[in-house]
Amino acid sequence: MTKYGVQVYLYTRYFFQVMLDNLGVLLYTIVLPLFFLVLNIHQALFKPLTMTQVVWHIMPFIAWMIFSNFLVAVSDIAMLREQGYLKQYATLVVNPTVFIVSKFLVSVAVLLVTLTLMGIGCSVLFQLPLWGLVWRLWVVLLLTSGPIMGYCLPLLSFAIRFKTLNAVVNVVTLVVMIGSAAIENQFQFAVNTIWLNLISPMYLVMNVFNGLLNGHLVAALPAYLVTLVVMFAIGMVSYRHCQLLPVEGI
Repeated sequence: MTKYGVQVYLYTRYFFQVMLDNLGVLLYTIVLPLFFLVLNIHQALFKPLTMTQVVWHIMPFIAWMIFSNFLVAVSDIAMLREQGYLKQYATLVVNPTVFIVSKFLVSVAVLLVTLTLMGIGCSVLFQLPLWGLVWRLWVVLLLTSGPIMGYCLPLLSFAIRFKTLNAVVNVVTLVVMIGSAAIENQFQFAVNTIWLNLISPMYLVMNVFNGLLNGHLVAALPAYLVTLVVMFAIGMVSYRHCQLLPVEGI
């Protein structure tokens, strides 16, 4: 294993340990989304849903959860910067991307557990096929986690004070939620809709799930690849402009 790989492993384990040591954060990250899902669609509890209905009743919430999880992961790195730790840690690793990759892996692992629990819960509460739902959620996470991380990384390229960072994250989340809801009301899912995938990470998640459900994923591949490349480019540009020093030290 290369030195970079060893450092990613060590910091991933460290971030995992920090989460496990804080039971409140762990419950907030995994259990709370399940609670809100049930709360938002309690009227449909124990009534059979079709997989098509899952797209409109359950996937918007799951899409929001995936996006917000990665946004919080990136904001955690920004908080380390504003507390003065990021510059110190950066001197210990071969590349600052170690922190980004480590946080990304932790988020993917947490989301994998959460989506599995959601799949189990939804199969019981809404009489859905367990394996048919769970494997689609896994594939959705696999295909959308990279582009969504690229969507969130610009947060690191801006000098934002520690006290205002949470407010910025909340505003970004609110704008994405409202904008995505407006998009869902105005546009239908389409396999070749590139611009909607680019401007709304929630639309991307729902579109990928819909493609898996209807067997259109191969037809959607060109639009998905364009989205992936554009978001990767945005992530790379954001990393190149990443701020390592806190605002007070710039």
